[in-house]
Amino acid sequence: MNETVMRFKNKLKIREYAAGYQLYDLRHGKSKGRVWKSSVFFFIAMAMLFILMMTGFNAAGYPVVTLMLMVCMYMCSYYVYMLPAIAKLKGEHIYKSSRLLSKEYFFEIKKDCFIMKNEHEYLKKYYSGLTDCIETDDIFMLAGGIDNTIIVISKRCLSGEENSELSAFFKREMVKQYRRARGRKKGKKT
Repeated sequence: MNETVMRFKNKLKIREYAAGYQLYDLRHGKSKGRVWKSSVFFFIAMAMLFILMMTGFNAAGYPVVTLMLMVCMYMCSYYVYMLPAIAKLKGEHIYKSSRLLSKEYFFEIKKDCFIMKNEHEYLKKYYSGLTDCIETDDIFMLAGGIDNTIIVISKRCLSGEENSELSAFFKREMVKQYRRARGRKKGKKT
């Protein structure tokens, strides 16, 4: 029997969808593996810096080493700073180009699936088809299925009790897919 666990209305803001898209990009997009990739370039840059230091910082005498150092520094900043910013901008672009993402949705959370609908759209997703369920301080991001859609649920629209109940439900029902992302420091804004 597929009983309803909870029902609620939800409306996304652009920053919430962009944050959800960033999470998706970290798991499945260009940002996947950015930590180890930036680490490799960092260590190569340190080796090039060491070589330059051993030669008395004679950059003109060792142009290949200098060029490698510059490329590695660029690639480190690309993976650490630029890729997340690009993913955020792409998420904002998707939100702005879709008339449906800014509409209010009605969610019905059931034991084996969830239904998301409004006057223009109806979507039913089974939890077994999802690859990710990531919770942050502000959102739940659900991704996967044949069409690989990204569903973002704003915590802002839910009461504290509903947030706790939904979080516990996702933890319990999607054991392999569920992750809790670390929160940002209190003084920072996204």
